[in-house]
Amino acid sequence: MAKPNPKGPAQHWIVRFLPVETLKEAQNLALRFQEGKAFRLYVLGRMRLVVPVVLLILVFGVACASAIVVFLAGLSSLLVLPAILLMPFVLVGSLFVLAYVFFAWLENRALAQTLKRGAKPPQGAVAAWLSRKFGVDMGTYPPVPWILAAIFLFVPLAMLATFALGIALILIVLAILAPIVYARFDR
Repeated sequence: MAKPNPKGPAQHWIVRFLPVETLKEAQNLALRFQEGKAFRLYVLGRMRLVVPVVLLILVFGVACASAIVVFLAGLSSLLVLPAILLMPFVLVGSLFVLAYVFFAWLENRALAQTLKRGAKPPQGAVAAWLSRKFGVDMGTYPPVPWILAAIFLFVPLAMLATFALGIALILIVLAILAPIVYARFDR
């Protein structure tokens, strides 16, 4: 007789958002890139599209890390040292989250291309509009590590917006446009 699954639907949902699971998934993604021919060939064959997005990820990460220092230093000179100590963690965390989501999305695109899936309806209103208006197939979206994204992206971006709203808005627009432009030119 089969045992009932001790993880209920609520617990499964919570586990999905834990950073440990995201780290395991990122490690598995890196292994699939190293060992899987289709994913690696897909990425290497599109380096002209991947490199600008990776550069944007680097700029985004540096902006998030710098925002922590400038924001906390503006509050009190006593917070400068803790801010400088936090800076590398925010840099690595923001780079990790952005790179993980981007490369997981690329893996989904590589799988769809390898399996030659038939035309699938877009996943939402925005994806349907992009498909209809611009012929952009966004593919399957990867799971986003929301807790890590909140800590390493949203909070630093909010801090950045307090003293450099224009830069924060430009980064947000570029982050939104990057996968759309990628998908548009990925043929």
